[in-house]
Amino acid sequence: MAGFLPPTLLKQVRSLALRGRRATEALLGGEVRSVFRGTGMEFTDVRPYAEGDDVRHLDWNLLARTGLPYVKLYTETRELTLLLVVDRSRSTEVGNPETKSARAVEVAALLALVAAQQHDRVGMIAFADTVGPVVPPGRGRRHAHALVRRLFELETGGGATDLAGALRAAGALLRRRAMVVILSDFLAPDWETPLKGLAARHEVTAIALEDVRETALPTGGWVQLTGAERGGGVLFDSSNATTRRRAEAMSQRQRMRRSATFAAAGVREIVIRTDGDYLPVLRAAFGRQGRRR
Repeated sequence: MAGFLPPTLLKQVRSLALRGRRATEALLGGEVRSVFRGTGMEFTDVRPYAEGDDVRHLDWNLLARTGLPYVKLYTETRELTLLLVVDRSRSTEVGNPETKSARAVEVAALLALVAAQQHDRVGMIAFADTVGPVVPPGRGRRHAHALVRRLFELETGGGATDLAGALRAAGALLRRRAMVVILSDFLAPDWETPLKGLAARHEVTAIALEDVRETALPTGGWVQLTGAERGGGVLFDSSNATTRRRAEAMSQRQRMRRSATFAAAGVREIVIRTDGDYLPVLRAAFGRQGRRR
């Protein structure tokens, strides 16, 4: 990978590689099996029905043709396809001490490298006001390294965030059941229905990116707040306790609505903030204990 990365990106990837080794060990926990859940069971063969077999596994089409009862045999599908859906809209440019965008890229790159180490397929869809670039799922270290390079080359921009379009694009790209990880602040319109449709066919995890200042507003007198995507601004008195409580309560209601939407769609939610270490959060979600839960 070092041969084709520009120096500025190479420094970032080398730093990620050091964290990646530690993260891989933490996520795998010494196990060979993928840290992500498999794609389920796949039909492989049939055999004659025996007393005690589950009648739900009868092959009714074969019974109708031959008059003899057969049961379907299944094997666990061990190959996994991981699709990363990465938000690069303007609202992800904020964050302290890291931006939401930087966190999203680093976490996505880490998951891609872990998937490659375990011989899983991995792909990516990035989005802002439009959808793209798109990297179709592929297998192998070379493919993963190319995907990581694309991640670090992503630039934020655009107007209103087309998260809904990205979710529909993910559904169109994936032909078999897969794991989809969405990294976004979810500050976008009309994404609830496409998310529910995607989760009906795939295992979806939402990594919600949050800036610490969204939950604990800074104190500094009058502050000019500017919309990250649609522009416009408002003066905010951050030293007024009543005003602060109202703003924090509104932010809390927004997060609760988001969590309720995920729960209704059957989507697992992971919150990663722009401060602190995110590895314990990923370990809890994707590690051995997370899989048992």
